[in-house]
Amino acid sequence: MRLKAIFTVEIEAEDFVSAADHQKRLEQILLAVRDEFPQAELKLTERRTRRSAPVRGFVPRAMITGRLHDYSND
Repeated sequence: MRLKAIFTVEIEAEDFVSAADHQKRLEQILLAVRDEFPQAELKLTERRTRRSAPVRGFVPRAMITGRLHDYSND
């Protein structure tokens, strides 16, 4: 049987220098984990906060017919 264990640590970093300091500390912790589990690895990803979706205006129901409109300039 194969198992995969995932530890999640969410960190707030002021800038890239601060993020690098956090990464160094996590790598030190990883060394201790690798003593017991040599295949352990560290993945560090940047997570950005989501922006709220723009609010769309109201579309009258009569305009949503599925029919094509005639745009010819005759």
